[in-house]
Amino acid sequence: MILLTGATGNIGKELVHDLTARKADFKVMVRSKEAAKAFEAKGIQVAMGDYEHSGSYADALAGVDQVFLLTVPRPDLTRLEGEFLKTCKAKGVKHIVRLSALGANPYAASGLVRGHGRCEAQLEDSGLAWTLLRPSFFMQNLGNFMGPSIAKESTLYSCAGGAMVPWVDTRDIAAVAGTVLTTKGHEERIYEITGPEALSYADVADRLSAAMGRRIAYVNVPDGVAYQAMTDMGMTPWLTEGMITLYHLCRANGTTAVPLDTVERITGHAPRTLEAYIQENKAAFRSAATAKVTSH
Repeated sequence: MILLTGATGNIGKELVHDLTARKADFKVMVRSKEAAKAFEAKGIQVAMGDYEHSGSYADALAGVDQVFLLTVPRPDLTRLEGEFLKTCKAKGVKHIVRLSALGANPYAASGLVRGHGRCEAQLEDSGLAWTLLRPSFFMQNLGNFMGPSIAKESTLYSCAGGAMVPWVDTRDIAAVAGTVLTTKGHEERIYEITGPEALSYADVADRLSAAMGRRIAYVNVPDGVAYQAMTDMGMTPWLTEGMITLYHLCRANGTTAVPLDTVERITGHAPRTLEAYIQENKAAFRSAATAKVTSH
C-alpha cells in the first residue's frame, strides 16, 4: 500500500492519475473534509492527517509500505518531517519517496533549498529506505503565477536575469514518482528531474510570443520589486525571501543549467516540451478581450 501526501497540488493530482492508471494500491492523506469528499467521489481511498498535528496521521500510515512525501516549504519543515518519519518507522513503513528540489543543499544560501537539503539529510539518517526526487522549476508555475500578467500586460516579470532553467512539466515528475513507487531498485537513489532543454525567461517569453501570436516581453525586475509583488500575492516573507535567494542561485549558475535524461531513462518516454505545455494551456495566457474574439 502506498500513501500519497500532497495529493491536492500540481504534482499530487497528476500522481493520483498516474497511480490510478497503473492500478496501484494507494490512498491519499488529506487534512480537510472537502478534499476527502472530492477524492472519495472519484473512488479514491482517503485517510485524514495533518503534518502540524503529529497524532493525526498514525491511522493514515496503518498498513502502508511506501510513502510519497510532499510537503509545503516552511521554516519548521525539518521538525515536522522528523516527527512524521518517526511515526512512519513506528507503523512499519519501509520506503519514503521524497519530493525535493534541484540543488537541494543543507548549507545553501536560499532557505528553500537549504530546507530541502536538511530534510533530505534527516531522511537519509532515519533508517528508512529512501529515494529523492529533485525537480527543476515547474512549467505549470508559468500559468499559475505568471499567467495573469502575461494575459493582461503581455509581460513576463521575474528577477531571474539571464539564468537558464531546464523547465519540467509536473506530469513528468509524477510519472517518475509513479515508476519509482511501483517498480524495484530505486532505494538510496537521487533522481534530478528536468525538461528537455534549458531556457531563460527571455526564451520563455519568445516561445509564448510565437504560440500566442502577439509579442510577450520579459522584464527583469529588481529584487525589491519582485519581493513586493510576491508578498502582494499572499506569500509569506519567509517564502518570498526564499524565492528571491533561489533566483540568486539561478543567476549565479548563469548558463550552466543542463537538461538531464532522467524522465526518459526512468519512464521510457521523452519529457514534455515547453511548447507542448503552452499549446495545452493557452487560456492561462490569453486576455479576456482576446478570448472573446477567438471564441466567435
